[in-house]
Amino acid sequence: MYKVLIVDDEKTVRYAFRRTFEDEYEILEAENGEEAIACAEKDLPDAILMDIRMPVMDGLTALDQIKQKVLQTQVVLMTAYTDTETAMEAMKKGAFDYIIKPFDNAEIRQVLKKACHLSRLMGKVDHTGNTAALTSVTDHIVGCSKAIIAVSKLVGQVAPTELPALILGETGVGKELVARAIVQHSDRAAGPFMVVNCASLPDTLIESELFGYESGAFTGASKQRIGRFEQCQNGTLFLDEIGELPAQTQAKVLRVLQDGSFERLGGNRSLLSNARVIAATNSDLAKMVDEGSFRRDLYHRINVFPINIPALRDRREDIPLLIEYFISRFGQEINPAVESITAEAITKLLNYHWPGNVRELQNVLRRAIVLARATMVTRDDCQLETSTLTEAQDYRSIDALIDESLQDGEDSPYQQVISKVECALIRKALLLSHGNQVQASKLLGINRLTLRKKIEVYSCNAS
Repeated sequence: MYKVLIVDDEKTVRYAFRRTFEDEYEILEAENGEEAIACAEKDLPDAILMDIRMPVMDGLTALDQIKQKVLQTQVVLMTAYTDTETAMEAMKKGAFDYIIKPFDNAEIRQVLKKACHLSRLMGKVDHTGNTAALTSVTDHIVGCSKAIIAVSKLVGQVAPTELPALILGETGVGKELVARAIVQHSDRAAGPFMVVNCASLPDTLIESELFGYESGAFTGASKQRIGRFEQCQNGTLFLDEIGELPAQTQAKVLRVLQDGSFERLGGNRSLLSNARVIAATNSDLAKMVDEGSFRRDLYHRINVFPINIPALRDRREDIPLLIEYFISRFGQEINPAVESITAEAITKLLNYHWPGNVRELQNVLRRAIVLARATMVTRDDCQLETSTLTEAQDYRSIDALIDESLQDGEDSPYQQVISKVECALIRKALLLSHGNQVQASKLLGINRLTLRKKIEVYSCNAS
């Protein structure tokens, strides 16, 4: 029978876990981090389920010591407080998983089963050894949703390694922010971090930007220039929109990733770079590979550790935290008189579809803070993009909608009316379900696949 140590300062919590799992595991108990370390060394449990916030010694501190002393034991951290930085730190320190309260027994059962199996199978796990304090930064990942916590956990796992990472997501979701988080939690945090936007440079300049050139390499090259790969020794190079790289440059980037070697334009001497590469794109690289516009070998080389960042509309529970963060940050920079935001304004922002994701929310709040004439941002200060399909339309009745469509002489008024009503109905269901498509499909009495297709057709998110 597997042995599991429950660590929580609340006796009722430990009792609940014991009652739930005592038929499946040999249960041990500890009420703080110090007791957990002593018990782990003495009894060698297969898994430890440990709270983070405890008196005497917190869970993160205990985790660090346990992974140094009892390498084979897998530690699962749990907390009622969603914090992306803590999630990244936990995974970096070697936690098996990081779960958020409240959770159901099925979730815990699955995690414990995997943790105990790995403990017995592997005998021991690798320790990252990287326990340096986090670098202070202006921007950080903000959110409490399961989706963004999952991203934070992946950041914590890949950061201490030298693996290339591929960050995927729509425009404005925060791909560069995630790249910076990886660097901040890595051993390269003190090294250079350089960003190259592959979409913003013409094909004739991208190679010289990445690899540099020798004097006389081309007309206008009056002196030698050092490229980004050479400048990024012991650092990290972030290739944003890597799908826009021209074919010839793709081949040269692949060579650097394979053996670290390259030549400056116009040069014949092979140089070496140890820069870590993190790439990002909003393109479907797999599709581009099939179409022949992106090298298959480069795709597999950069796609070692993919991180998918969800769109803001798919993690609406993070919007209030993002609003609070941006109001606090930009209020001080732009208009110190602004201290908060009204409930009506928050509701308006929650119900918008955010095609530009977090970047659009950031810009909307920047503008709102400028427009604010009191200490609070109001609903009217929050100016959003509108369109006929994504913003709610105020129809007093179905008859009014029909009359409007017929009188305006629209093409196919029958389909126009059906589409508008269907889109409005879907929007309302998504609004009532806070963007949860499973719940919305149940409200509408249709399956989720049908709902997703209609959302794509009408572009009608909860707005």
